Amino acid sequence: MTNFLVNNPPILQIFLNRFIGVFSKPTFISFSIYVGGLFLQLKRTNMQSITFNTLNAHYENIQYFLSESKWDEQKLNDIRIQILQSNRTTKSSKKGVLVIDDSGCKKWGYKTEGVAVQHYGTENIQTKCNVVVVSAYSDTVKRYPVNLKPYKPAAEFFAKEQDFDFKSKIQLAMELFDDAILKNITFSYAIFDNWYFSNNFVEHIHDSKRFWISEAENSRLISFQGKWIRADELVKFIPIDRFRSVTVSTSSGKKSLFYVKAFKSKLKGISHPVLVVVAIGQWDEKDPKNVHVFASNHLSLAPSELIYNYALRWGIECIFRDLKDNVAFDHYQVRSLKSITRHWFLASLAYSFLLISKLNGSFSKIFNHKPAGCGEQLLLFRKINSMHHAYWIKKNYEDYQNYLGLKNPLPLSA
Repeated sequence: MTNFLVNNPPILQIFLNRFIGVFSKPTFISFSIYVGGLFLQLKRTNMQSITFNTLNAHYENIQYFLSESKWDEQKLNDIRIQILQSNRTTKSSKKGVLVIDDSGCKKWGYKTEGVAVQHYGTENIQTKCNVVVVSAYSDTVKRYPVNLKPYKPAAEFFAKEQDFDFKSKIQLAMELFDDAILKNITFSYAIFDNWYFSNNFVEHIHDSKRFWISEAENSRLISFQGKWIRADELVKFIPIDRFRSVTVSTSSGKKSLFYVKAFKSKLKGISHPVLVVVAIGQWDEKDPKNVHVFASNHLSLAPSELIYNYALRWGIECIFRDLKDNVAFDHYQVRSLKSITRHWFLASLAYSFLLISKLNGSFSKIFNHKPAGCGEQLLLFRKINSMHHAYWIKKNYEDYQNYLGLKNPLPLSA
């Protein structure tokens, strides 16, 4: 496949033209080049590799576009969400959930703003990385990022955690939740893992008259029979004959068997009552836990429905994987957090293009087979890109030879 850009194939450029109002004319050209470059099959995708593989592109222009030019990344993101919400196949609904989580992008030095030794969830290790907190919509058919906010470690602020400008991950999560409401994202529950199961966060969601579901950390204190019991010891106090079996179908199509006991209770530090579901069982053979304790402020929710909706949380892990594997989310050659954040938004835009194309069947109408996932969708787009540029080479063979830097013209055929 040809692996360079002259201009984007019409199927992509028509999509990008919907964002023309965000940019000046020169900046829009750089925007089109940069997003188109995120789809190229490069060993390492960054400003240098994109400009090296793009005819008539200049590194300084792309660097200026990402670092200094005046355009509003939130306006860009708002238009992206409007496109998703106006599309019948991608709009949010009550069948889906709003997931809040964070992801890390590994880096090797400390010169990049925001880089510190932090938790890197992909490998569950502590390592040097940037961290971004993300809100995402997820249901059984589709999933996509709604918004994102970079996390800057407290050590980079003069007064550490007390600094006026410092925001914890929980504060960023609350802002992302409020942002999703303002964007009119429809969802049934806010879902997050035990790290984000903060008293302040769940109180904030409850005060907003929305439902939440989370899994309790081991040390979470739960009221049971008049005593405060740790979540990881709760199962010992419930007779085995009080559990009943439920089979939960996850968004991936797999079925998991759990033995559950549900009851209404209180959690230490949380003012409103909660539904507690103790579930004996594992998601799959890789699950390190055989007992899970879930909680929600939806007091009448059936245990099987609670577990089913919590399972939709894994959609955000799939988003992180696709962003990194397919549209270079963790590949960037900039050091300022502003530039990095812009790159993250542009990668999210590229991901959304692939999602819309998949659900609308855009590539299936061109090729003989239907792509299953984001990776296969990307491969088909690269074939479209190759056909587009093969046609350009045929019409502009001399220009292409100059681009290659050939001393003598090569014949088209023997």
